[in-house]
Amino acid sequence: MKKVYLGLAIAGLLAGCAAPSDSAKTEMAAPAANEASMVVAAGTGDNLVADPHIVEFRANSGKSDVWKKHADKNNGLGDVGSSKVSAFEDEGSVRIRFISASDDFSAMPGLSQQVNGLAPNTDYVLSLYVEDKKGGASPTSVVVGATDAAGQELAEQEFHVASMNNAPHADRKSFRQVAVEFNSGGNTSATIFAKLKVDDASAITGDIGKASEIRVDAFSLAKK
Repeated sequence: MKKVYLGLAIAGLLAGCAAPSDSAKTEMAAPAANEASMVVAAGTGDNLVADPHIVEFRANSGKSDVWKKHADKNNGLGDVGSSKVSAFEDEGSVRIRFISASDDFSAMPGLSQQVNGLAPNTDYVLSLYVEDKKGGASPTSVVVGATDAAGQELAEQEFHVASMNNAPHADRKSFRQVAVEFNSGGNTSATIFAKLKVDDASAITGDIGKASEIRVDAFSLAKK
C-alpha cells in the first residue's frame, strides 16, 4: 500500500467549482514526486457509482442497498454512519470514526460498493472527497481503492490530510479530492472502498470520536 504525504497536484479548472454531475468530467488529485504542480488524469466517462453523493444513505439514516458498511462499534471495530455535512449542496456524507478508548485501532472501518458496467481492459479513475479537520498532525489517513470480483486488489492508496493542501476542494472547502487509477483487466465489475486507518494510536485520546473522525463524499468512478 502506497502512502502519500507529499503535495498533491491541483486541478485548477475544478478548484472552487460546483459539484460534478454523475456524468461530468472529474478532475482528480494525484500524488506527486515533489511539491511541484503537475497535470493529472481525469475521468471522462459516466459516473458508475450509485448514490455517489450519499443522499440516499443519509436519508435512510446510514442504511443503504448499494453501500456496504464495514464496522462493528459494539465490538470495538469502529463506527460508520451518516452525517448531514456535505461536500456539495446535497445533504449527506459518510462519517467514519472510533468511539471508545478501548476500541481496536488496528481495525479499518469504512464502506464499499460493488460497481457494475465496467468495460474490460479499460483505465478508470476512482475519486472522492475527504474531510479530515484534525490538521496536518492528524493521526489518521484514508485508504482508497478497488478490488475485482475475486477480491484481488486493482488499486489501493493511502492519503493523509497533510498531502491535500493543493488538492481540489468541494463547495465545503474542508473536503479535498483524492483519486486512484486502475485498469479493469478482464473485469466488468469492481468493488470500490474507502477506509479509515489509524497511523498513531497514541494520539487517539480525549474525545475519541473527534480524535479519529473523517468524512467521505462525492464518489466517482469513470473512464480515464
